[in-house]
Amino acid sequence: MFGILGFSAAMGKRQKQQVTGRPSNSPRENSNEMPIDLLIDIFTRLPVEDVARCRCVSKLWSSILRRRDFTQLFLKISSTRPRILFTFLYNGRRIFYSTPQDLDPDRNNNSSPIIPYYQMHFPKGLASSDKVCPPILGLICNKSKKPLICNPSTGEYMSLPKARNENYEMSPFFGYDPIDKLFKVLCLSDDFVFQVSTLGTSGEEMTWRKVECPVRHLPLSAEICIDGVLYYLAKVMGNISTLPFMVVCFDFRLERFKFLDLVLITVSSALINYNGKLGVLSASSYRVDYNTEAIELRVLEDADEVKWSKTVYKFPYYWKDLAAKTYLHIVGMTTTGEIVLSTCYVHNPFYIFYYNTVKNSVVRVRIDFGIKPLRALNCSKISTFLNYVENVKLMD
Repeated sequence: MFGILGFSAAMGKRQKQQVTGRPSNSPRENSNEMPIDLLIDIFTRLPVEDVARCRCVSKLWSSILRRRDFTQLFLKISSTRPRILFTFLYNGRRIFYSTPQDLDPDRNNNSSPIIPYYQMHFPKGLASSDKVCPPILGLICNKSKKPLICNPSTGEYMSLPKARNENYEMSPFFGYDPIDKLFKVLCLSDDFVFQVSTLGTSGEEMTWRKVECPVRHLPLSAEICIDGVLYYLAKVMGNISTLPFMVVCFDFRLERFKFLDLVLITVSSALINYNGKLGVLSASSYRVDYNTEAIELRVLEDADEVKWSKTVYKFPYYWKDLAAKTYLHIVGMTTTGEIVLSTCYVHNPFYIFYYNTVKNSVVRVRIDFGIKPLRALNCSKISTFLNYVENVKLMD
């Protein structure tokens, strides 16, 4: 159901570690093998590309690296060292790169560019859409009529069956139910029919089931899944509300919709997880550029009574010079309270901006993907995601 892309030679951006295994004909007895707990502790310290190599050393190592306790421990440790994930289309292929999220806060604008780590790519022709869903526990779903779920850490992907046989465009949303520990996909067709499916349940074939939605709406680009609830911005269709926009909530466990009024958003708005609560970051201008004076944060303090708090962060005086001739989008907010912005398209130079809301300071970081020529990518949209975690669990 899925294909393994393998690891490209271009992946060698991070420091390689030489891993050698004992020959299978070694006279050493199994009783003298290194304890499994110690092996697991060592494996969790390795980069993902070395974990992949270790699977090929021996059957014992391969079985250990497939154990549930190891993959869960690796994921837990990975969550303490989140990464930024970049993905875009290049020559008909969707490519994934990542870099550590916690960059040097003292980095200055004249420092050398960061070279991100190449993760994987889809084979040519499999990813026609330029949009993807935010990653969840290391997995990511592309927004196309026939969605693909992939794991950039292992280089695997799996194709989902079409939600409908008719010739309708589909818009998938990716989510996770932490109670039942299930990944799910919600699909909306352009005739406003919702369907949902569950991934990987005991090897059973995926099936789609309809979900009733009482409010006709048009989803916008911003979305996030928090504690099993999918949130996305939408435009209200018809005259059912006095406000033109709203936040749609879909509970993946109950498979039910809920709708929240939102006073003001812009096309550049982003949804974030703000200490377990839904947050909305919006620019003071129609789009984010050097003319943007501030970013507004609204946090959903009470979902039942739909109460929002509001905080306004004003850019420092040098923002105009730092962001000159650059169109940006709001990526999100780190756990340390930094708002991250990124260039919208892949071109040279490509920048991400760290806005420290406590110090009221902005740091610009240049990213070099190492693709030549970049001229062909100048019109390619790029999706940038925070808090990406590496997941070494294979798609068995």
